[in-house]
Amino acid sequence: MTSRRRYAVLIVVSLALALISLDNTIVNVALPQLQEELAATTSELQWVVDAYSVMFAGTLLLAGALGDRFGRRRALMIGLVVFGAASAAGGMASSVEVLIACRAVMGIGGAFIMPATLSILAQAFTNRDERAKAIGIWAAVAGAAVGLGPIVGGALLERFSWSSVFWVNPPLVVLALIATWFIVPESKDPARPRLDLVGAALSTVGLVALVMTVVEVPDQGITAVTVSLAATAVVALTCFVLWERHVAHPLLPMNLFGQSLFRVAIVSVGLVYFALMGVMFFLPQYLQLVQGFSPLQSGFGVLPGALGLFSASLVSPALAARWGARTIVVSGLLLVSVGLVSATGLTTSSAYAHVGLSLGLMGLGLGLVLPQATNGILSSVPQQKSGLGSAVNDGMGELGGSFGVAILGSIVAVFYRNAIDADLAAAGDAIAGVPTSTIDAVRESLASAALIMRQLPDSDAEMLRSATGSAFVSGMGWAFALGAAIACAGAVYAWLSFPRQMVAVAE
Repeated sequence: MTSRRRYAVLIVVSLALALISLDNTIVNVALPQLQEELAATTSELQWVVDAYSVMFAGTLLLAGALGDRFGRRRALMIGLVVFGAASAAGGMASSVEVLIACRAVMGIGGAFIMPATLSILAQAFTNRDERAKAIGIWAAVAGAAVGLGPIVGGALLERFSWSSVFWVNPPLVVLALIATWFIVPESKDPARPRLDLVGAALSTVGLVALVMTVVEVPDQGITAVTVSLAATAVVALTCFVLWERHVAHPLLPMNLFGQSLFRVAIVSVGLVYFALMGVMFFLPQYLQLVQGFSPLQSGFGVLPGALGLFSASLVSPALAARWGARTIVVSGLLLVSVGLVSATGLTTSSAYAHVGLSLGLMGLGLGLVLPQATNGILSSVPQQKSGLGSAVNDGMGELGGSFGVAILGSIVAVFYRNAIDADLAAAGDAIAGVPTSTIDAVRESLASAALIMRQLPDSDAEMLRSATGSAFVSGMGWAFALGAAIACAGAVYAWLSFPRQMVAVAE
């Protein structure tokens, strides 16, 4: 394949990647409007985000294996069709339940798209140095799309309803399909190994149950449902590991976990997306509902993080070639931690410069880590199994993102409610005449409280805005602190385990 053709392929797969990366954050900007127009609860809003991640993570390993066996271009095109159709259906949804279902189907489409883009790239760029640069561009595109999502979403919401954030996808899907058909060559594993359907079923059930447990426990607590989900996840994933150790053609060879590079790389990818998606879940709410930004302004407000991720991803391969991959990964995780620590000082009246600086530091750190961690995973598997390596990389990203939204989002919610309950208790008889429905809405979430404020006199609304804003910021600070501690722990692990330079395994 000529150099010009290789880079044309890179452009096409980057377009497909940008499509699903854009969708991850474009939806977040629309959450406040979704809550108002579809009467969605906080839990339902979380599922609008997490339904995609649940199905994406649950079907990734199977999607990667199917791409390796039947064709990676074919897998990419199937994923694009499913993603585009489900997005169009989401744009026509009249209830939050239908929207959640559409997001789940979009996740299945994304599970075919994302690993296919990375495995096609791995097939096109066989030279180690060229592949490292291509992965840097791939990661930079993902970062740019993550940053453009809130801006595009904000611009659409200025003129149209929340459904517009879904209707933007189908035209891009058509463009990506045409480009893929004419430019991307087909590739597959020449051995055509038998599909491990038992392993696929066990991994899908286990991963879906695991993510659902993480999402539901903070909201429901320990109930029969959450205990059943947790038990299903443990049993299914345990059986998956035992099955994969003995089956002739495993979906995920367990010997990969014996490689130090593979282990530390998947942990690093998970940490990157834990921080990125967790922060992107509640920061737009802070900018819109506490700082008073419009949806478009909040989109531009998160741009420093995306610009940092984009620029650092482009230079990460060159820096790693000079200073070593371990140094760059550790430095990146420490930068993420510093950015998160800086964000713990945010208040209801913080200057935007404080927000932008914190986001910029986080973005720079994430951009340094992601290309090295992704390259580490691909370097741990034979080239003909690039679909598997890509699926593991993307699966860890989605799992990390799901845990980030669930854990950090739940911390914000718990501290918010505790602060509101303390305020209500202190108010005593002063709120005796306030309807129970109003109090419940204020306790539910900051977004619910914002809807109530529109129905109150200005003086009462201002008092409520101050109390709920302070409560939300208190929870946000604790979430940032936990994220910083986890990023620091990841930096220590990377220093102990990441090799200075990466060498691909034998084919």
